[in-house]
Amino acid sequence: MAAPQQRPGPEQVLSQEKFADALRIAIARRDLTLDRIRARLADRGVEISIATLSYWQQGRSRPERPNSLRALRELEGILDLPPDTLFEFLEPPRPRGRRTTGGSLSMEDLYGADSPIRSVLGGLDEPNPDVTVLTTTEVCSVDARRSLRRVSATQVLRGAGDGCDRFITVHGVDEGDVMPSHLTVRGGGRLGAVKVAEDSGYASAAIEFGRVLGRNETAVVEYEWVMGESDVPSRGHERRFRTACDGYLLRVCFDRATLPARCYEYRRPSVDAPATSRRRIMIDPAGQAHTYLPKCEPGVYGIAWEWE
Repeated sequence: MAAPQQRPGPEQVLSQEKFADALRIAIARRDLTLDRIRARLADRGVEISIATLSYWQQGRSRPERPNSLRALRELEGILDLPPDTLFEFLEPPRPRGRRTTGGSLSMEDLYGADSPIRSVLGGLDEPNPDVTVLTTTEVCSVDARRSLRRVSATQVLRGAGDGCDRFITVHGVDEGDVMPSHLTVRGGGRLGAVKVAEDSGYASAAIEFGRVLGRNETAVVEYEWVMGESDVPSRGHERRFRTACDGYLLRVCFDRATLPARCYEYRRPSVDAPATSRRRIMIDPAGQAHTYLPKCEPGVYGIAWEWE
């Protein structure tokens, strides 16, 4: 007599890239019909139609409203999944109505009152008071030993005052990461003063334009932080915006010989705050993951990854 076939574990669900695929596989592994799922949800006090469940499986819609999110929470129990398994696949809610951006955060609001970042700012309350960052593109390179080795950035800047002749960029590392060994300016200026505070985990560098940037005049700077190899695997990269930004693209390029198990994009209102949104993102065949935000409110945006 053949032994009963063992049901696949939740790792089969976690290996998916999209919510619809994860939900469809989660339902299939439990061998439940949509009608039975609807009935079990009703027993738990949540009314969801079979059509809605079908649309979720097909990717035609997704849970957004409070009742749907409650149903999703109950679904994880019905489908024998660890808490938050399905929630991690959800994209941020679609914006409704007219969307506006703007405003700014003080350094204290963004980093906290006693942040060690001030150790590399030379007593400045704000490193770039006369410059507005319009767009930012970053490319992070993670090697086969799981170390973050390079962070390349291209930023479009606009003069917000008269007399600005430089832009200060700051790089911070998490515990276990390696401080940058050097910064290379590839375009838009030349390297000025560099300050490194090993104890605080921050480094800053001035990019000198070689001219005075007039009010509303734009400039493009390109630079690259280079780090040494770390004994501790890297686990993420984030950008902190004190003012609103018109566009942010973050790409993380992994060595295809050593890919992480999962990647997530996330957002936090400040450095010390918990994430207000977190969503699973895919790693493409070239070993790259990315997040793109056409409009960024002030805050923290990044990509985190997990290794097996």
